[in-house]
Amino acid sequence: MDQHAAVEPARLRVENVGGIDECEVEFSPGVTVLTGRNATNRTSLLKALNSVLGGSAATLKSDADAGSVELQLGETKYYRRFTRRNGSVSVDGDPFTENTDLVDLFAALLESNPARRAIDQGSNLRDIIMRPVDTEAIEQRINELEQERSRLGNRIAELSEEIEHLPALEERRTKLQSELADLDDEIRDLRKTVDEHELDPANADAAREAVTELEEVRHELQRKREQAETQRDSLNALREERTELQDELSELKEKTQSFSDIDDRLDRLQTKERSLSDTISDLSAIVEFNQSILSGDMNPVTPDEERKVTAKLDPASESVECWTCGRTVERNTLEEKLDELRTVVSEKHQDHQEITDEIEQLRQQRTKRTEHEQRLTSIRQSLTEVESEIERQETKLQSLEATIEDLADEQDVARERVERTEELRDSDLLDSYERLSQLEYERGQRETELRDVAEEIDRLEELKQETAHLKAQQDEVRDELESQRTQITDLETEAIDAFNEHMNAVLELLGYENIERVWIQRKEGAEFHSSRGGYRGGSVTKFDLNVVRETETGSVYEDSIENFSESERNVVGLVVALAGYLVHDVHQVVPMMSLDSLEAIDSERIAALVDYFSDYSPYLLVALLPEDAAALDDTYTRLPADRLSP
Repeated sequence: MDQHAAVEPARLRVENVGGIDECEVEFSPGVTVLTGRNATNRTSLLKALNSVLGGSAATLKSDADAGSVELQLGETKYYRRFTRRNGSVSVDGDPFTENTDLVDLFAALLESNPARRAIDQGSNLRDIIMRPVDTEAIEQRINELEQERSRLGNRIAELSEEIEHLPALEERRTKLQSELADLDDEIRDLRKTVDEHELDPANADAAREAVTELEEVRHELQRKREQAETQRDSLNALREERTELQDELSELKEKTQSFSDIDDRLDRLQTKERSLSDTISDLSAIVEFNQSILSGDMNPVTPDEERKVTAKLDPASESVECWTCGRTVERNTLEEKLDELRTVVSEKHQDHQEITDEIEQLRQQRTKRTEHEQRLTSIRQSLTEVESEIERQETKLQSLEATIEDLADEQDVARERVERTEELRDSDLLDSYERLSQLEYERGQRETELRDVAEEIDRLEELKQETAHLKAQQDEVRDELESQRTQITDLETEAIDAFNEHMNAVLELLGYENIERVWIQRKEGAEFHSSRGGYRGGSVTKFDLNVVRETETGSVYEDSIENFSESERNVVGLVVALAGYLVHDVHQVVPMMSLDSLEAIDSERIAALVDYFSDYSPYLLVALLPEDAAALDDTYTRLPADRLSP
């Protein structure tokens, strides 16, 4: 694939950066060769370019107070501004990218490039190649996914528990449908029997009215009795709640006594603590003052000549003046008194600590007392509400019981009226009417229950669909979680494969005959795990660099990179940077790569290396000496260093 397709020429303007006073250059896609001798500002130009790309290499010219770098690609401009104030330089602007690591590590392949230096210094290559990876973001995403997985799992478990009732409900629906069918058959037969019965129309109407009235009263009585039973259950639950609240209230009232004198004790202890602190402060000051006298820093007395001689022979007998009483005492006597004072201070400190601990305990008890009082208030309020509700429910129950008594009397009256129907006394028509009414009532109950069961089945069917959707989400979260957990390892493997592949190709291209192979091997450490902080703070995995050389006789042996020549180490470092460039898709972020300080590599190999690298970056800028530049392809753009100076 042509990396340079549809890429526009670039214009770079530099002022007072590095060793450059002012210059403006233009370079096209592909390879641009900066030719010139050393100290001709080629490196300054590359550092300026890397700075405006987003790197951190450029510096303000030492004799300037302001400088700038401006890069124009098509109609878009990027810039850096450098300003010196009070001896320090501030940098601002709008660079090509904010990802400094990508530029410094894999685009700016100058002498100070960390990948190149890592080969010379024997650093862990894994830390270089994997540095741009935001392990904290990966860890945070893993935590988010784990929480989402847990949430989905809990919701699926809840739904599954409900869905378990579906078979029983479907069985109940089938049974209700069968019972309804049986009731319909029996109702149809009874109606046929009633219609065929030979009875005077007037008497039949009277019978029907009597039976209808009896059934209506009976149904209403049954309904009221059911309401009364529900009311009694509610009252029993409220009375149990009242008992529990009363018991808890009694316990809390008993416990209230233990908090009675907290404030008084706390006030006394705090007063004692302040007094003890003052005492400790005063005693400590006395000890420090006398100690300074003993050390000679504040000795107010000049001993006589005889005592001077004695003090020289026996320092402990030296006399000093006691600042409290004015008498002259021997040093050892004062030191003994100071030791006693230090003991007293130590004891006071211990007493102070004990009082402080007790104060803290009392403060905690005071907090518990506040919580205790809040709970007391809450229980009293709840108890008042429960008492009020019990009173309301008892009134409602009394009303229901009175209604039930009235309906029972009405039922007796209705039954007597039915019995007075002479024509029906010796026939089974009355039983048929009563049975028909009962069946129709039962049918209504079955229809209501069937409707409720059908609605619940529909709801559970919807829950089944929701469960399937949640399981699909759970699979997606599980897949992403696995991807996040293996992302670091995958990137490491990709980087190693890229290095090994390109290292083999470059060695073959450059013709280092005595180097058989150079490759990286991943040395396992602890696996990436979010609970252990991932790779943050240092790698637990190492990239071991292995070298095998070949002698003139064709035998091979293991060697160390330390034994490589400067040219060979430069090549290995550049390939490490190229591996990082490819693994992190740097060309999608920064379209430019720069090479510098290649003098240790011979001209032909530099030409081959530039050709190789040119396939991977839309713009490749190379700083070379004239004799090295001469070996490169004539089609490459040349930019003489004299254009960088005024």
